[in-house]
Amino acid sequence: MAGHNERRLLKNLIGNYPYRDMVLPSDSYDGQNPLKVNIGMSLVQIINVDEKNQIITLNLWLTLSWMDKSLVWDPDEFGGLKEIHLNPKTVWKPDILLYSSADERFDATYHVNVIANYNGSVEWLPPGLVRSTCAIDVTHFPFDTQTCILKYGVWTYHGFLVDLDLAGADTSSFIENGEWVLMAMKANKTVQKYDCCDELYPDVKFYIFLRRRAMYYTVNILIPCAVLSVLSLLSFLLPAETGEKLSFCVTILLSVIVFMLVLADILPSTSSSNPLLGKYFTCVLIMVAISVLMTITTINLSARHPNTHKMPKIVRKILLEWLPILLWMKQPGKVYKPLCASAERDKIAGQAQPGIELLENAPTYRDRRSNGSANQSGSYLNDVNLIGIKYANYTRDEREPMVDDGAKGPREKRSRELCLILEELRALNERHERQERDDQEIYDWKFASMVIDRLSLIVISLLTAIVTYKVLSSAPNYVEMENDG
Repeated sequence: MAGHNERRLLKNLIGNYPYRDMVLPSDSYDGQNPLKVNIGMSLVQIINVDEKNQIITLNLWLTLSWMDKSLVWDPDEFGGLKEIHLNPKTVWKPDILLYSSADERFDATYHVNVIANYNGSVEWLPPGLVRSTCAIDVTHFPFDTQTCILKYGVWTYHGFLVDLDLAGADTSSFIENGEWVLMAMKANKTVQKYDCCDELYPDVKFYIFLRRRAMYYTVNILIPCAVLSVLSLLSFLLPAETGEKLSFCVTILLSVIVFMLVLADILPSTSSSNPLLGKYFTCVLIMVAISVLMTITTINLSARHPNTHKMPKIVRKILLEWLPILLWMKQPGKVYKPLCASAERDKIAGQAQPGIELLENAPTYRDRRSNGSANQSGSYLNDVNLIGIKYANYTRDEREPMVDDGAKGPREKRSRELCLILEELRALNERHERQERDDQEIYDWKFASMVIDRLSLIVISLLTAIVTYKVLSSAPNYVEMENDG
């Protein structure tokens, strides 16, 4: 009958030893010869690393082996049978558990059958999807490396009864992960003594060293953020009169805030460390905010008018004289133009003007002169630079067409009319000069806004380059990331 020898062996091993699953297969309770349990681990796959909750999920196999003298038999008596598979509930096995377990059942291993050999050696290989706590350090995220520690120990037996020996850590069956690179896995044995007890408690710690593949975060988060920081510089190239200048900067600011919200969902909620990518986003956010403030400033300056604002001397010195030199900018020439050339003005001033002589002989002018008004600031006939140069256009031999020497009455009347005309011309000239001064003031404000735009462009560009360089240079595995890419 098939399996006759195995059934006979099971009856011989299990039936003759009640409470086998509860009795420690050792007679030494004085701590001199504790039961030796060898423990090893084979890492198969990294399922998930939850940075938010700081939990790592692994697919692994445990390897446990020990000696049980009650499971010894002679293979010749059982048809040459040298090993047998036993139900794990029918034999004693060490209650080795993961101290750092984050699973709801705490023990996430699957209790497979126990393999017993004829010489008393027992081997147990329980696989499992293990969820363990892992302290995630996000200081250099996404260029970070992590070390997760899996601590295994006997839960109810102290070291005088059951001692643990390290059987090794195996990664030959490891399946590559898309986000993490397994750099190494090591194990060591430690013995701890607690204040409550005199006994020693051994445990075995498995160290899993991981490095994040940063290409995903670089392409989807870091590069878009860098592009946004560069786009914020383009706002300084737009004219201040452009209505979209401010809205463009605000849109970039909102985009950076959205990226920061996405980053906040990925990282753990901790204040112990600020991730590298978070620092970069914060710097970009500050620079974009500064760009918005400088954009508002330039728009405000370019919209100023002489009727509402007058440029202070110190501001004129800084924005129109000193900074343009440092920024290699050339201020446009003055808009105001003289009424005529100086040589022509001197030539005309040196000639006797019939129109002026005619007005000097006019009774109205003589009355003003006799009253002392001709030599005061209100005199306009002797002010050749303002009126006579431009409007006394007649040569010495020509006669004023509107003056008749033979008629004294009409001549006096026409002289009075000519005075009124010259007064009106003087007012028009002053209005023209005032308009030119206002235009020049407006151009000065616009040029000041251009200077601030140029200064902001240079400063923000330097800050963007420095911050980007610092982020990449401080990344511990940036070279490895390039190799992975």
